[in-house]
Amino acid sequence: MKKIALIALMLMLCVTTVGAYTFQFIGPPKASGSLSGSVGEVILVEGISDNIPPGVSMTLHVTGPLNFYLTRPLIVQNGGYFSTSVETAGFKEGSYRFEVKQNNEYPLSSGRFWFEVRLIDRALLLTMISPLRQEYNGELEIYGTVQDLGTGGVELTVSGPSGTYFGPEWVSTDLLGRFYKTVNIDGFGTYAVRIVDRAGLIDTVQIEVFRETATPPTTIGPTPSTKIVSASATASRENPAYFVMRTLTGPVTLSTSLGIDWVIEYIDESGNKHVVNNFGADKAETVTIDGKGGTIYIRAYPDQGGDGTVHLYGQNVVSLTVSAAASDRFGELQVPGDTQAERSPVLLLLPFVALAVVVVLMGKKP
Repeated sequence: MKKIALIALMLMLCVTTVGAYTFQFIGPPKASGSLSGSVGEVILVEGISDNIPPGVSMTLHVTGPLNFYLTRPLIVQNGGYFSTSVETAGFKEGSYRFEVKQNNEYPLSSGRFWFEVRLIDRALLLTMISPLRQEYNGELEIYGTVQDLGTGGVELTVSGPSGTYFGPEWVSTDLLGRFYKTVNIDGFGTYAVRIVDRAGLIDTVQIEVFRETATPPTTIGPTPSTKIVSASATASRENPAYFVMRTLTGPVTLSTSLGIDWVIEYIDESGNKHVVNNFGADKAETVTIDGKGGTIYIRAYPDQGGDGTVHLYGQNVVSLTVSAAASDRFGELQVPGDTQAERSPVLLLLPFVALAVVVVLMGKKP
């Protein structure tokens, strides 16, 4: 009886040993079962086993909001390694559970063979200003804003039919979170623009570039260009910045950067001079001009003392460039309140009033 019991115990131990298949996740899921990420990221699921034979298949089950369900095959390779990836573009915001289901012929022992990822849809922070459908001209216009980003900058990567065209490379943003980049491209097709900040992926935007083949329909009046052109220069009241802007026909928009209370003076295509100073340092000065395909001369400087870099943005324009020669179009910059037009009419009349009083007093002498 003792021999039979011992044999039975040894058989049980053998069965237990054979059935104790296991693996460990590689990367962040190994350290924690609760992770976070952004919608649009690719989630890599990797693991390694010491005792699951190569060729054995398992299944990754992904469940999430609104009865979301997805599966991926996992095939163990030499050395016990297996992996798959899950593209989360188009996923709803919420929590997703990633669980590896065993092969019944190779049952897994007890352990954590799952992890959860909380996906946040950061694309809601992004507003693209440049069109998502652009006619091919050799350049791709990328212009947008990221809510609450400020001057933190964004990392751009542009890929398309021939591979990677730009990046990954960081570009600056202004106080409003605006970024602008022109990338050279070599043909029409779909281009993917990946936009990342220090917190992670914001979004990957698809821009379709087409080549016009048919004769465009006749339209009444010009169609303004959505292209944004920018230029910048250091400016102070003692040394203002001067620019030349060549316009297209139709409404032209000119705006400044934030952070300093800028004053814009411009001479329009009819030779008339205008001064724009409607807001403080927390809001951009913006003016809309009737473009006629001519030249506008611009002078910019701080409303108060000090100096800084002024960034100008022009829309529906051919070009916007820094030009010291444009200073010849403007007169000497006057200190506020120092011009004759700004003096009080009462002050101008004081000498005449004083003269009248003297005449009256002299007339009353005996």
